[in-house]
Order: sequence, then C-alpha cells, then structure tokens
Amino acid sequence: MSERRCIPDRRQGLPPLVALVVNWNGRDVLPECLASLQDGGYPGLRVLVVDNGSVDDSVAWTREHHPECEILETGRNLRWAGGNNAGLRYLADGGYEGHVLLLNNDTVVPEGSLRRLVVALDANEEAWAATPRICYAHDPARAWYDGGTVGRWSGWVRHAGIRKLTGKLRMEERYVDWGTGCALLLSPGALDAVGELDEEFHFYGEDTDYSLRITAAGGRILHVPRSLVLHKVSASVGGTTPLKLWLRSRSHLRLLRKHWPARSWPVLIPLQVGYLAGHAGWQLWHGRPEAAWAVWQGVLDELRGRPYVG
Repeated sequence: MSERRCIPDRRQGLPPLVALVVNWNGRDVLPECLASLQDGGYPGLRVLVVDNGSVDDSVAWTREHHPECEILETGRNLRWAGGNNAGLRYLADGGYEGHVLLLNNDTVVPEGSLRRLVVALDANEEAWAATPRICYAHDPARAWYDGGTVGRWSGWVRHAGIRKLTGKLRMEERYVDWGTGCALLLSPGALDAVGELDEEFHFYGEDTDYSLRITAAGGRILHVPRSLVLHKVSASVGGTTPLKLWLRSRSHLRLLRKHWPARSWPVLIPLQVGYLAGHAGWQLWHGRPEAAWAVWQGVLDELRGRPYVG
C-alpha cells in the first residue's frame, strides 16, 4: 500500500476528495480509469483502489504505474458493496472526513468533471449526494444515465435519458430519486447519517437502496449534467446474460421488500408481475429462453431465500 497522501489545495476552495475504486480482475480497464483521475485536474485528489482478491496483475500494475494511488487489498471478492465498505472503513480509521466518490473501475472521468461535481454538491445545502451525467464510452454522444427515477407506487426503477443524444437532454442541475453507484459522490453528511452500503444486496440494487436511505434520512440527491463520466457498460458482468438478469431480479425484489410499505403492495404486485412478464416475453421474442427464465428464477430464488453461489 502506498504511504503517499495528497493534501487538498485550500487556496482553490475545494474540499478534500477521495475517489474510491473497487476492482476485481480489472487490469484491462484500470489504465484508462486511473489515468483519467490522475489528469482530472482536482487538486489533492486521493485515489483509493480496493482490490477484491484479483487473480490478474491489477495490483502489481497499479503499484508500478500509479504509485500515487493507495491500495487496499481485501484478499477475497467482497463484491461492490463489500469492497466499498472496506474502503470507507479504511478512510474512517485514518481520520478522513471529506467527500468520497464511489467510482466504477470501467469508467473514464474527463478533466474538470470532478471539480464541477464537488462544487455543485458543496453549494447545495439540501443535497447529500451528487451524480454526473454518464455516457457510453463507445458512444459519448449518448447518455447511459441522466438521473434516476423511482416509481413510488409502481416500483419501477430506471435511468432517465438512457440511449438519448445528450444534445437533446436538459443541462440544468436537478434533484433525482437515486444515483447510480457507477459514479456517486457522497458528502460527509451522507456518510455520517446513512453509514455503509447494504451488503445483503449481492449485486445490483445497492446504490438505489443507499439513495432511498439518504432520502429517508432527510437528504437529497443532486444531478449535475455538466459533470461527465464515460462508462464501459457491463465490463464486469457482461451484457444481457442470464446471470445479469437473475441478479437484477433478485436484487430488485429485495429492494421492494425493504422499502415499499405494505399499503402499496396491492398496486405494486400486479404492476411488477406485468413488468416481469413483459421483460421475459421480450427475451423470448429475441430467441433467449434461458434469459427469459432467469428473469423469473431470480424472483423465485429471492422469495425462497436460496443462498447465492459464488
């Protein structure tokens, strides 16, 4: 682990910031991610790479090419939530009290984006967290995330602006229902009031859960479209695979059971069944019966409380 620490440049009025990057066998995507953070123009930025027991040369490569990064090795795959929690505990144990950016390792952060995101959050007294606009790395003119919406009665959780040309999207800052963990800036207030991520979400749903907990505690989530992050979508789990659909279904049901009150279930259940049927039917229409079954299997396995494998 590097002992180097960066001291924020208070002459520029910017608060301390740590970019927390969880990595698991991400040697192919780490170079662009870490280089973009190094060249991002945020004075005093600390980069903490939490390695979840990678078996590739991620750690050795990072030590050689980015000695400015701190590396925390967990020794095993704690998944996204567990890796981030390990990083947050490491920072807290070291007395850190600043902003933390949870950032996927398959991202690229253009110069100036971190500054715009932090300044916007710091200037807004109601916001406890902030999100940038996130575009596809292979098609930067199209948005992958331009805010998150949550249907309070329907239970539908979706990305706003997905696949739309950014030139047709709104540029003003606004509050959103949830922030994606691909790039989620957390204030010290959020970390104090909400604490750690829920590791019972095996994969997916952790960020929505955390966002809903922020809202329940009295905070808000600010979307800052002028801050940009590029995302190599699904680099860790793959595209639309049966595994991905199974994980999404399980996590989504867990989210609903945790946050939606009983009075909403008479409306929620039929809408969710309709959504799942439509999703499974779409997979069948495209000749993917295993993917269609995975949509339902995830729900059934979550209801039965079956343990995760792997």
